[in-house]
Amino acid sequence: MQPIQLDGQAYELPERWSELDPERIPQLLQLVYFAPATPESFHEKIRLVLGLRKKAWLKLMQKHFGPTVGKRAKEANALVLHTLKSQLRWMETEPIQEQPFASLELDFGHTWLLPETGFLTMSYGELTDAYVYFLVWIRQLVKGDEYLDLLVAAICRPARAGDYQSAPDWNGDHRELYNEFTAKERAKLLATLEPGHKMAVLLFFAGNMEHVLARYELGGGEAGEPEQYPGQSWIKNSHLLATKGIFGNLEQTKAANLHDVLIFLEENRKDILAEIEHRKQQDAS
Repeated sequence: MQPIQLDGQAYELPERWSELDPERIPQLLQLVYFAPATPESFHEKIRLVLGLRKKAWLKLMQKHFGPTVGKRAKEANALVLHTLKSQLRWMETEPIQEQPFASLELDFGHTWLLPETGFLTMSYGELTDAYVYFLVWIRQLVKGDEYLDLLVAAICRPARAGDYQSAPDWNGDHRELYNEFTAKERAKLLATLEPGHKMAVLLFFAGNMEHVLARYELGGGEAGEPEQYPGQSWIKNSHLLATKGIFGNLEQTKAANLHDVLIFLEENRKDILAEIEHRKQQDAS
């Protein structure tokens, strides 16, 4: 938080998404990613960030930009607002890695939990499906929001029932176990959900996906054939690992912990590169 003074009052100006009031995040995302960039949307962003009521903000603007205010004073006041705009540019560039809210509240009493930061308990199959949905939506390979809804339904799920924390195989995830067919059916419930909530989940996924990809050396960025469809390498790895039985059959591979799978893929890649280098040295000798 950055302390600022505005009209003689002290305020705390957030400098990252995690410092914002979670209740205001959907509205702010709506303004940042959906609303046209107008003076009105800019003023509304500042108002929400500072936590001011609409009447208080209008009164403040009337005081500093009303008809009785001189030209020089208005220019000085406009400079203050421009500085605030610059200080809030992070909203357009910074990924969301912390949960924007703990759960989604849907119609008919449905509550879906978000995954934890870092996707620590997520399965490889869950992330693979979510990543495919993410790529299809951001590239608009299928027009509309169908794949955005699929992404949200894949990673946001109801809490497990019963005394699941006492089960010997509990992995720390409070959400129901992932089932791709159940998720596809649940996605239909998201048609009327506030777009800002969906966007918050999307950005949370994107921020953590970026973190996951940066954490492991999986061969990204090297020259190679482009993928023929979104997530091809992730899907292909599921089948290759299942063929070798590293984590079991295909269903067991999909259910394996994401990070366990990625650590194996990273170490296996290192072994392959070391073997290639060893052979080169032998051939050169």
